[in-house]
Amino acid sequence: MRSNTQYEDRRMNGLGERRFSGTLTDEFDLWRLARPSMGELHEVVRGIVTAFTERRHGLLRALDIGMGDGSITGLLLTDDKLTVTGVDNEPEMIERARERLAEALAGGRLEIVVDDALHYLEAMPSGAFDLIASGNALHNMTVDHRARVEDEIWRVLAPSGLFVNADKYAQAGEAHHRDLRHQVNLFFDVLLPREKYDLLRQWVLHYVEDEAPDRLMPEADTVERLSELGFADLEIAERRYMDAVLVAHKP
Repeated sequence: MRSNTQYEDRRMNGLGERRFSGTLTDEFDLWRLARPSMGELHEVVRGIVTAFTERRHGLLRALDIGMGDGSITGLLLTDDKLTVTGVDNEPEMIERARERLAEALAGGRLEIVVDDALHYLEAMPSGAFDLIASGNALHNMTVDHRARVEDEIWRVLAPSGLFVNADKYAQAGEAHHRDLRHQVNLFFDVLLPREKYDLLRQWVLHYVEDEAPDRLMPEADTVERLSELGFADLEIAERRYMDAVLVAHKP
């Protein structure tokens, strides 16, 4: 880990997409307000991470894919056994994370990289991280791009490592459509009273785009694919409507 600024901006080579910028970044706190269960799911992630590190000895290396404003990264940093790298391709979100996690950056426990997740992972040696976490990032990728990222997560994760992701894993059939209606209603409840009409339009369209066949992230398909890669003990540890915490271990 670097001993200077612990902050690196890499060329992204056109890989991946940048779906959070401008107003979506500026008003990100309202997105949180319309996702009231995310805090609960993040606490589930914290418990899973703590149970994992308690069984391990020495300092462990953690990666947060799509760190955004640093919510998951900050959670990881509460565990003294972890040094953390956060990667994201949205410079505006990274700036929020840098402000939020300034102490960890200054203390050398955190490295922040501005890069596409796939590009970053492909440059890492096999087994580089003991723990890989993510939160609401993978569902933003197209199916093919996400599959390549999952391949690299498997390769870059060390043996006996942990992968945990709090994200939008679609349930089958009517359950998914029910959850989608619930979330869209929450956006209306939060944004209409504040007269954030353009932001409401952007978020609803964002969620509509997430429903496209080349982007939707079904729970069952993900579990099957990660199992084929070799992950074991896969489970959905917790679910709140559209969002769930997926846990997988590398033997």
